[in-house]
Amino acid sequence: MSVSNTAGLSEDVSAPARADLLTHTIEHEIIPRLMLAHRGQPPVHTGDTLFPDIDPDDQATAAALAQQAVQPFARVLLEGDQATATLFVGALRQRGVPLNILYLHLLAPAARYLGELWDQDLCNFTDVTVAAGRLQQLLRELSQHCGHSPARQSDGRRLLLLPAPREQHTLGLLMVAEFFCRAGWEVSGGPLDTGHDPVKAVARDWFDVVGFSLAATMHVDALTQTVAAVRRASRNPHVGIVLGGPAVSYHPDLVAPVQADLLLTDAALAPETVAQFLAARRHVN
Repeated sequence: MSVSNTAGLSEDVSAPARADLLTHTIEHEIIPRLMLAHRGQPPVHTGDTLFPDIDPDDQATAAALAQQAVQPFARVLLEGDQATATLFVGALRQRGVPLNILYLHLLAPAARYLGELWDQDLCNFTDVTVAAGRLQQLLRELSQHCGHSPARQSDGRRLLLLPAPREQHTLGLLMVAEFFCRAGWEVSGGPLDTGHDPVKAVARDWFDVVGFSLAATMHVDALTQTVAAVRRASRNPHVGIVLGGPAVSYHPDLVAPVQADLLLTDAALAPETVAQFLAARRHVN
């Protein structure tokens, strides 16, 4: 099924009216069909809204609601367009789902789910790249692109964040980068920046921390060599090396052979964890 943001609306309808009608169509027709399809049930049309109003302070209910929407949202990212994806998230926000819940229980799981679809050959590189671009644009809209906004200044901490060598897709880096941005870090690199040379980057610019996301254990040897080269080339002689991603989450014992300093398993806690590590290192040095 293809998802369209036009929803059959006439071009003669005014922009505000089109937005209202489209929001209604997204919430009452498109999203229910997607969610029912994922449950293996035939489409059922109802006058009730799919997303009920909730108490923003009820974190458990908000999280459950966001989790329920993950797979349909991922399908919108793959088959819809930017406007449809924005309206999907907007429908949840209007019902009272807080921004932090959207990050942790909708956007991050959707990024992981897209990666799983790719791993299982259920969608191709182009599909995932386009969907990731839509997800990244949503993050920019929700956070006003905190890492590059003139109104938001970095506090001097700099992070280079990249996929491990030879990794093709690490969409979870979207979430990690966003949380570091929101904590005031200046973040370079990104989830789709597979061609970035970390050795040249650390030789050219000062970074407090270099982070790698490792999805497949087959790339451990290449990552180990890269980490050693980064340490040798870094302008910062005490640069921190942190690891994240599915491979190290399942195999935390990989951190020692790679000669990394820290393992990150929770995107929301990553900035605080790294800040504590740097503070402890400064105290020792």
